Amino acid sequence: MNIGFESEIIEYKKSTSEIKEGVISISSILNKHGRGTLYFGVLDSGEVVGQQIGKETLRDISRAIAEFISPDFRYEISSKKTADDKSFIEVVFSGSDAPYSAYGKYYQRFADEDKAITDSALEKLFISRRKDYSAWENDISESTVADVDEKFIKRLVADGIGLHHFKYSYTTKTAALKKLGLLAADNKHLNNAGRVLFSKRKPVLLKMATFAGSTKEKFLRLEHFEGNIFECIDAGIDYIASGISYDINITGKSDRDEHPEIPLNAVREIVVNAFAHSDYSANSVPEIEIYKDKVVIYSPGHFPRGYTPEDFANRSEKPIMLNPKILETLFRTGRIESFGYGFEKVFSECEKTGVSYSYRDTKSGFEFTFERPLNQKVTYKLSKSEDMVLREICEHPFYTAKTIADNIGKSEKTVSRAIKKLKDNDRIERSGSDYNGYWIVKNGF
Repeated sequence: MNIGFESEIIEYKKSTSEIKEGVISISSILNKHGRGTLYFGVLDSGEVVGQQIGKETLRDISRAIAEFISPDFRYEISSKKTADDKSFIEVVFSGSDAPYSAYGKYYQRFADEDKAITDSALEKLFISRRKDYSAWENDISESTVADVDEKFIKRLVADGIGLHHFKYSYTTKTAALKKLGLLAADNKHLNNAGRVLFSKRKPVLLKMATFAGSTKEKFLRLEHFEGNIFECIDAGIDYIASGISYDINITGKSDRDEHPEIPLNAVREIVVNAFAHSDYSANSVPEIEIYKDKVVIYSPGHFPRGYTPEDFANRSEKPIMLNPKILETLFRTGRIESFGYGFEKVFSECEKTGVSYSYRDTKSGFEFTFERPLNQKVTYKLSKSEDMVLREICEHPFYTAKTIADNIGKSEKTVSRAIKKLKDNDRIERSGSDYNGYWIVKNGF
């Protein structure tokens, strides 16, 4: 049986022993036409010679495609049979995010051949793939001006005026929203950008988790925070600040010199960046994960294709605004100091403090990782209540939570929360029962 000739959108491979060449052909065709078909078990002439198909054959092809072609695209793999009972495999694929790389290199289809793409052609493909979310930002939302807290927006505008980022005084929340471009055409509803920035109806979800080790096998803490972008930024920064360790020097009876293991200025920049460039129409949400050896901050929405954070840190490239209205508002209210150059501060802060970092474009977004310094003496930053409870336990290891609460003037519920936090962070442990046991301090002040 003959199924026709090869072309710029059709490729034949004799068998899956040529799977690498097949993967390259897929990326090559996607870069030229955005769609195509690959067959295994077919000669270049179109003659079907057959292909042995085992239990793992189709899965192996799928794994190779998923692992070695980037970014993601749609594909469907199926087995076929000819009239004379010869089996072959069909891979139908399509994608609109060219350029696609295969095994870290870029190819483009010419007739029935896959050739390395030229630098100029690659640059054009990257430029054509630059996308922003401005159309989504401008769409009308279900939220109205009534959903905006007047005190909240007035305070943020005041912050911007103090920084000389606003050239007008606050009058009404409607006027402020209009000047920021956050009102829909009817002047009653917020557009999508206005909704996620200012609605008090908790439009944005932030997932936060702390794990016991370096994997997700066991978690110590799990929180889902809902709010607007400004509230989520503050919640994310506070979560990391309370979950990392601090090098603490006691300089006097009440003085404490605290140095976070990760510079909080750098943390702040990455958290703000995660919300400034997030794709709010995506199915995934921003996430913060604290592990024993690292802190990972994830943002749905890819980093601008063809660029790296260094391109903006060294100012060799102009800023690219994926959410122009959101970014403009964060700048005007002082949450962003300058457009596009937050990575410059992050890299500088990490270099000064010796903190390693990494980043990667995942299949669904952008992920930035701060390494937590290991093998050095660091301690968890205590809240005021935790500090008081730990000091009381150090002096009186046989005290119960109720006795501690009475002694320090706090509620028993507050003390129990503080004890749980101290236990979760390996500062104390209980030996014996709640009534007849005693506290063991594992890491003091």
